[in-house]
Amino acid sequence: MSARVLVGLVFASLAALFMGLAGQSAPAAVWRHVLFAMGVMPLILGAMLYFIPVLTRSTTARGAVLLLPPMALVLGVGAVLALHHRPSLLPGIAAAALLVVALEIAWAWRRRVRSFGTPHPGLDWYLFALAALVVALALIVTRAVWPGQWALTRVLHLHLNLFGFLGLTAVGTLRVLLPTALGEQDAHALPFLRTQLPFAVAGAVLIAVGAAFWPPAAFAGAAAWAWPALVMLRAMARYRRPWWSSRGAGIVLVAAAGGWVLAVGAGLAHGYGLMSADAALALLVYLFLLPLVTGATSHLLPIWRWPGRVTPAHAVMRAWLTAGGGLRVTAFWASAALTFAGVGFAPLPAAFALAVYLLQVSTAFVRVRSAA
Repeated sequence: MSARVLVGLVFASLAALFMGLAGQSAPAAVWRHVLFAMGVMPLILGAMLYFIPVLTRSTTARGAVLLLPPMALVLGVGAVLALHHRPSLLPGIAAAALLVVALEIAWAWRRRVRSFGTPHPGLDWYLFALAALVVALALIVTRAVWPGQWALTRVLHLHLNLFGFLGLTAVGTLRVLLPTALGEQDAHALPFLRTQLPFAVAGAVLIAVGAAFWPPAAFAGAAAWAWPALVMLRAMARYRRPWWSSRGAGIVLVAAAGGWVLAVGAGLAHGYGLMSADAALALLVYLFLLPLVTGATSHLLPIWRWPGRVTPAHAVMRAWLTAGGGLRVTAFWASAALTFAGVGFAPLPAAFALAVYLLQVSTAFVRVRSAA
């Protein structure tokens, strides 16, 4: 059941990401929530249900907790519809989403307490990420009782989501997934997760507070958040295998890691009025989010489709999904460059590449069988 939930979330999230890219003629709040509330949040919550049992050396997720990511997807759809038709419903939808996230935190904390031995430090990155999401959702709930501060709470909500929830989850996962995808043994991964978490958390908080109240704080936050990302990139210089090889998910995941540094810089430029919010967010999507999602799913989908013992079918499916990774990165970064240049059709290369990847995923499920 958990494998089916994860696979279903991957298809739904990829479809939502494509709709978000294709629908940027809609109001900014709408396409942003298609990307993040429908595309990103449910997928991250579902992926955590897979990773947390691994990090705590416990049994796989089962039971009612498996309903939380699909519920988040339904609420994401509800948020998009509310933005279109009845914005007054948003605080109630956010309150329901907050409950979903709180239940996942409770489940994760219970797994942490009952962990066999010391939990993996990556778990703390997930817990802080979920805490950032709780605060971001709570800020939307306050709209019902504090409408006069809506502009302020919206800025805090956006930055806590991007640099807190998304950033902490993604970088915490990337630091472990990158060497795995490249077939490397990296003894520095665990120390990184232990020592760099305070920088990342402080960076997320300072960026959000700075964007809302005092831009110099955002500058300090960007510097704090950029440091773990630069340390992660530096670690790849020790790897023996070339990450730029077109085979495997390495090139796409490395592009996501490098894209995070650039996305933090774009966020800082927006904080100082040098870049519009839409442009900064689009750069984050093209440079970081799309490489992250396509790179991670191309490596993990075979495992999620056939949990348990590794078979030749895993390698066949992974080869199918990772094919053309370099071209996908080129298309995503081309959209970023066109966005930076102010070109109106900037989303087209990224949307085309994502559509091709969605086709790859669909055909892989048809052509690659477990008996391969």
